[in-house]
Amino acid sequence: MNRGRIGLAVAGALALAAWSAPALATGHAAAAGVATATIIRPLRVIALAPMEFGDITHTSGASGTVTVAPGAAGAQFSGGAGAACSGSGCAAAHAARFSVSGEPQRNYTVQLPATIVATGTGLAGGAAMPALTVEGLTVRSASSATAPRLDAAGKDRFEVGGTITLPPDLPPARYRASFTVIVSYI
Repeated sequence: MNRGRIGLAVAGALALAAWSAPALATGHAAAAGVATATIIRPLRVIALAPMEFGDITHTSGASGTVTVAPGAAGAQFSGGAGAACSGSGCAAAHAARFSVSGEPQRNYTVQLPATIVATGTGLAGGAAMPALTVEGLTVRSASSATAPRLDAAGKDRFEVGGTITLPPDLPPARYRASFTVIVSYI
């Protein structure tokens, strides 16, 4: 008979210990946390063609502008600026062209500088010329005019255009400027 009481007493003590364990942890709580990471392909951008304003004539005493727009062929001229010629003998005006690659089906953005400063060298004697400013930079991607997106292969292209302003009485010169484009996932 004592064996039955000892068995009940041990079983009762185990039940009491199991029931009262949470009460012993008063003021403490625990939860399992999760850490995740998604590894994607880095973006890569490659310049394919420069922004080319073409061969320009410039009327003495008048300022002028030349605009190349992304997604459009040729240039638009105003004021004292005009196209020097057409055909294969002249540089064809066009926007700068870039390719971009990265994680398929991801949107990206293109950051452009506010302006670009072009420095020139005179065609007669190589003298330094006044700097010219390229403004109004715009971008257009092959995938979308407003929300660039990489295709299923992780590729896209975009173009950058702008407007160069020519001051009055600018002598014949060759101009060049470098600029940086930055692509980022969004």
